[in-house]
Amino acid sequence: MGIAPSTRPGRPPMPSMLPPPPDPFLSDANYETGTANPRLRHDPGAGAWRSRPITAGAVAQRTAIQAVLGVPTMVYPGINATRHMQHYLNNTGRDYEIDLEDMIASVPTAKRAMIAEFRQAQRFISALPNGTHYFTSRSGESAYNYKGESADWFFAIGGYTYWGKGMAKISAGTIGRRFEVDFEYHFYDRYNWDGGKKVTIGGIEVTDEFMGEFHRQGLAREFDCHGKIERHFTWEGAATPGEEAILKKPGR
Repeated sequence: MGIAPSTRPGRPPMPSMLPPPPDPFLSDANYETGTANPRLRHDPGAGAWRSRPITAGAVAQRTAIQAVLGVPTMVYPGINATRHMQHYLNNTGRDYEIDLEDMIASVPTAKRAMIAEFRQAQRFISALPNGTHYFTSRSGESAYNYKGESADWFFAIGGYTYWGKGMAKISAGTIGRRFEVDFEYHFYDRYNWDGGKKVTIGGIEVTDEFMGEFHRQGLAREFDCHGKIERHFTWEGAATPGEEAILKKPGR
């Protein structure tokens, strides 16, 4: 049995006792290397699908709303809110791919969220060594589409979760290190009816409780919304992408 190294007060520990230096790629609060998406959660919504018997009144109300949504001059507040409502009333429960580019272009808060997410990723990438690396958010963050910014996206989505991920190729450049980054901005929300909202459709005030009853009777079905924006960036040294480049849709 060997002799343990001395740990007397005032004497520095032997090299073998020192903890390993922190890994800068694992110490970032927002990002880490890897490809996994963060764990996602959502509120309970209207409850269990088909948990109540169907009523003739609900069937008639659903038919009336569908008819109004099909009118080009309908008063529901925007094309995306209409599409999401129609998908709900179609009663499939299938995942829905939102027009995330339009949401980012239309909602100032959504613009700021996307820019902030890329800046977090950029700070993490700048600490990586030369080579090819996959990176991903440690957790999702939350944002909200306020009615005063866009009534369309307020009723289409409201609150949501977002995160970033991608791949970075880092090499020696002419004025510093060269970064080639494929960045993905991801979105998730559950289209459900959990209280606190109301809207007028065809002159009728419609509340979350009212719309959630269609789900409970099995006449409509809540669903998951997903979205993704892809950007490719190249820069050297400190010449990083500006806000316009982050927001610019490819091909524009």
